[in-house]
Amino acid sequence: MGGRRAPPPSRLPARGCRRAFTLLEVLIALAIMSTAMAVVVAAFVATLRGWERGTKLLDELHHGDYVMEQLVSALRSTAFFPNNPTKYGFWLEDEEFGRYPADEISFVTSGSAFIPVDSHLVNGLHRIFITIDENEEGETGVVIRAMPHLVNPDDWEDEERWFVSTAVKGLDCRVYNMEDEDWDDDWEDTNAVPSLVEITLFLDPLEQGKDPITLSRVLEIPVAPVVANAVQFREEDAEDAAAAEADVEAGEQPAPGRGEVAEPGGAVQVISPGGREP
Repeated sequence: MGGRRAPPPSRLPARGCRRAFTLLEVLIALAIMSTAMAVVVAAFVATLRGWERGTKLLDELHHGDYVMEQLVSALRSTAFFPNNPTKYGFWLEDEEFGRYPADEISFVTSGSAFIPVDSHLVNGLHRIFITIDENEEGETGVVIRAMPHLVNPDDWEDEERWFVSTAVKGLDCRVYNMEDEDWDDDWEDTNAVPSLVEITLFLDPLEQGKDPITLSRVLEIPVAPVVANAVQFREEDAEDAAAAEADVEAGEQPAPGRGEVAEPGGAVQVISPGGREP
């Protein structure tokens, strides 16, 4: 009795090799993708931080440039009259506030720099005070005060002041000493005006622990040569000059030596009261 034999296994040709990813391949792919994403994210963060730092730097430099230009404008408009030097002198106090210099400079100017447009001082001579101080919010910045130029500062009752920039944290002023040919931090001749001054503004660094951002400018005060060459004479010289003017008005020649005042260069000039030549 013979049973039916089982058919032989089918041997169909394979259409293709179908293999799945191994765990190692998946891990390698994930590692490569993670590395690429980390590089992309790091580049994006660095670019974003660079953009933020650049924007902050430009903003601080904008404030610093504004303060510097206003200060230069005020100094170039300095006014001085030798008949009353105590009211028109240049004052400098070498101070510090925190880790930055906080010098106070004061002078008489005819310019409108730093002065509010609605102030009564905007169109005339006034004494301006510029320094570094802290406002009501505890922020450090450039503070301005102004007063009529002939008023004694000790008698000035209006203590109004205003801040022009809290981005500027320090102010340093130096004057050039012509005799020593060097820069000085002090100015003792408060009845005169220096010829050359150096102004340095300090701004906070963009990163902690770095050096501060500084803006410096050296400028010449135009009125200084006039002050240096002003004719100075004693009280008796003024009396002689008045007598000489009286002789001229009477049609007479002034007496020898009367009204003659020596100039700095050694020349002699006849001076009448008020500075007029007879």
